[in-house]
Amino acid sequence: MSIHLTPLSHKLLGITANWMLFGTLWVQVYLYYVAFPKDTRILKWIVFILLVLETTQTATMTHDAIQALIIECTDPNVFNVIRKVWFSIPLLTGLIACITQGFYCYRIAVLTRSKYAVTLTSMLTLGHLAASIAVAIQTKRAILLTRLLSQKRSLVTIGMSGGCSLACDIVISAIMTHQLKKRDTGFENTHRIIVRLIRLTIETGCITALSTGSVLVLVYLPGHPPYYQLTASISAKTYSNAMMAVLNSRVKVVSNIGAYGAPWWNESVQPNGSNYLAGKAQDILFRKDSETGIERSNMDRCGTF
Repeated sequence: MSIHLTPLSHKLLGITANWMLFGTLWVQVYLYYVAFPKDTRILKWIVFILLVLETTQTATMTHDAIQALIIECTDPNVFNVIRKVWFSIPLLTGLIACITQGFYCYRIAVLTRSKYAVTLTSMLTLGHLAASIAVAIQTKRAILLTRLLSQKRSLVTIGMSGGCSLACDIVISAIMTHQLKKRDTGFENTHRIIVRLIRLTIETGCITALSTGSVLVLVYLPGHPPYYQLTASISAKTYSNAMMAVLNSRVKVVSNIGAYGAPWWNESVQPNGSNYLAGKAQDILFRKDSETGIERSNMDRCGTF
């Protein structure tokens, strides 16, 4: 049995997924400001700007959805009109991706100190931003989505934007993984931190690359079915959530229960100390990872400016 999704379904699914990732982003930003109040002001401003851009995108997409589904519901071309899509998806997605990829470019500069690696990632990032601005201009002029996707020039520009972004994500993941492996000293604490950072780098890189790649594949399907609208709606959120996941990876959630103390629910042992409160849940504290030799050098600067 095949399931046929109408353009309404793709738009609603895209907005719903966008709101879900938007809520996840708010939680991550809150945890970041609580756990790292002493981070540099530049990094805090970057996180704040990302949150403002993401809020603007979600609000704009929601406004367009309300206008299409309620105000202009009798228009037969209601799902074909571009409205503010040129601003909410190609332009804002390009800006958000540029900020997050610039953050990764700084991490590469700290780890590698290689002009070639930094230049390559910077060129791909700026190429993606320039192509995204061009796509936004072409989208605004097209007025209709079908007219936009029927123009060869627009398809080429979309391919350049997605191709630069996809290549940049792959290059960043490859360089970061290679450099982190080179800094593994073999000590247990350092090895554990390196393995965790490598896993996080690969996971976040795969998520952003998969999001961008899926948009490219779906846009170039024969007949241009509206499947691409779902993945394009969440592309920016994947970048911002991936960056916040990297920043918050420096945090450990620990309990204030002593290492060798009995839990408060064990009635056979009478707990001592003010940390054990019978009948009450223990507090959860935030703390940074304990410093090791690798953290005191370059690794500790990868998350700060």
